[in-house]
Amino acid sequence: MEIPLEKIVLLAALAGEVLLKNGGETRRVEETMEHMARACGAAGVESFVIPTGVFLTVSDASGQSLTMIRRVRDRTINLDRIAKVNELSRRLVERRIDPGSAKAILLRISQERSGFSLPTSIAASGAIGATTAVLQAGGFFEIGAAFVAAGAVRYIAHVVSRLQGTPVAYEFLGGAVVAVIGSVLYYYWPQLGRDSIIIGGIMPLVPGMAITNALRDFIVGDLVSGLSRGMEALLTAVAVAMGVFIVLATVL
Repeated sequence: MEIPLEKIVLLAALAGEVLLKNGGETRRVEETMEHMARACGAAGVESFVIPTGVFLTVSDASGQSLTMIRRVRDRTINLDRIAKVNELSRRLVERRIDPGSAKAILLRISQERSGFSLPTSIAASGAIGATTAVLQAGGFFEIGAAFVAAGAVRYIAHVVSRLQGTPVAYEFLGGAVVAVIGSVLYYYWPQLGRDSIIIGGIMPLVPGMAITNALRDFIVGDLVSGLSRGMEALLTAVAVAMGVFIVLATVL
């Protein structure tokens, strides 16, 4: 049975939107939309993806075409959702699922509650800070302080997101709070390594995924996406650095 273009473009664009919102790189999003659209019977597929939007055009054998644009405003990193969409795409291409069921599963993936509880996230963030302090040759107390500082960064992210603040605000505040914690502890206990505490505390703020995706986009020739992701990573680094710098400059 021939599937209408409207249903094809809705399904493929929804898959691309879910991938892009959850940290999928540009090339992966484009390829997934193309595979899913062709699996549904589209004769031609043209897609263009940037970090803030998905543009998709599908056409049938008669030459009739339909275009859809999906604006993406909020982005995060959720590799679980990316893996689920990729698996769904493979099932659709291999004819192990029909398009109607695929759309229902996609909607469920996009709406499901993701991530861990706040205490678990704080503990995981603290573990990142603590292990970084170990790499910085920090002692037992530096490791514990870095754990607390990195956990505070995760809590700040939670508060800022609840207040619908921008990521830059949370990154700046996170860097400032980590510098305050390191400076206060160093003031009362000068034997502590302040640098180890601060470096460990800001480690959860490092835009590692954004840098990786930017480099990947540049390598495969997606210059617009690579540039925008690179600027996003640079802005994050500047916000964190300014938060730390202002506090340290004030203390010193």
